Amino acid sequence: MFSSKLLTKTPTMATRAIAISKVAAPAPRGVAQRHLSTSGAIAVEKLRDVIDAYRRENYVHELPSRCKKDMLAVADKNKDGRIPVEGIETLLRNIGASDCMSRAEIETILSEEGESHAKVIERDHLMNLI
Repeated sequence: MFSSKLLTKTPTMATRAIAISKVAAPAPRGVAQRHLSTSGAIAVEKLRDVIDAYRRENYVHELPSRCKKDMLAVADKNKDGRIPVEGIETLLRNIGASDCMSRAEIETILSEEGESHAKVIERDHLMNLI
């Protein structure tokens, strides 16, 4: 049979799988906190990618956070710290990315991460998501 020494030093397959899953797939920044649906997580990643692509092209010498703050300031039409669907659509149109995201994707983000009844999201919360 097996020696007791071998059994104590060899982790089980389940233990290895748990250890690997904790290391191999870290959750995207800000996404794991609220447990987004699959479509919500995809929409957040898409928005993040669009903004990051614009930043790499147009804000080369600025900090990423400066670019995001400037962009979200434009999206906050009423200057009340809350960004509506139309604000994000305006932002995407201004950076030439209006065809990259649909209104439904934007509404998914706002309904899952913002105030779904008002279809708005707090500017600081969106800043953390992207």
